[in-house]
Amino acid sequence: MLNRHFAHPQGPLGRLVGRMMARKNAALTHRVIAAAGLRGNETVLEIGCGPGVGLVALAVALPHGQVLGAEPSAVMRQQAAGRLRGYRHRVHLVDATADTLPWPAGTVDVVLAVNNVQLWQPVAGSLARVREVLVPGGHLLIGLTEHAVRSDGSTVPADIDSWLVSELAAAGFDVVRQEWAPGGNGRELLVVSSSPVAEHRDAAAQPRG
Repeated sequence: MLNRHFAHPQGPLGRLVGRMMARKNAALTHRVIAAAGLRGNETVLEIGCGPGVGLVALAVALPHGQVLGAEPSAVMRQQAAGRLRGYRHRVHLVDATADTLPWPAGTVDVVLAVNNVQLWQPVAGSLARVREVLVPGGHLLIGLTEHAVRSDGSTVPADIDSWLVSELAAAGFDVVRQEWAPGGNGRELLVVSSSPVAEHRDAAAQPRG
């Protein structure tokens, strides 16, 4: 029962899960942010930002940038808001999932997702929407622990990396880095991918009307 709340936190158990997620996902969240190589002036979106640990780290890392967060759980948004008291003027947090992102096309430099890509429904449509909001050549970084929970309460399979790389390729992303490493919650996967620049340019060059 508790596992299902990791997928869809709500109510008192959801609040407990949020506190657990803040602790267990912290190391992987910081690893994903470090892999982004941020300069400090980018617009960065975290999908499934949960209790807000990543949003705070991004606000610190982006003194001249913009932080966006998408989180469908009201409980998680409430916990994130509590952590963001000193950064609210620089963080825009919305009720959204990967397939319902409200930002215009080509406005986000980097997208991050930690322990939630396995919940995206539909996966293909979600990745298409993520690619749409990214600038040409923008990056999508995904982190997953070997204990990441799926919608039915089960954990991800051992070959989750193969599935993820396949889905990214099908969506038109170029996978530039893929590696497992020991972390704060067992083995943790990092996948770094980019949206092709040439295809965006080709599309922009097409005549309209």
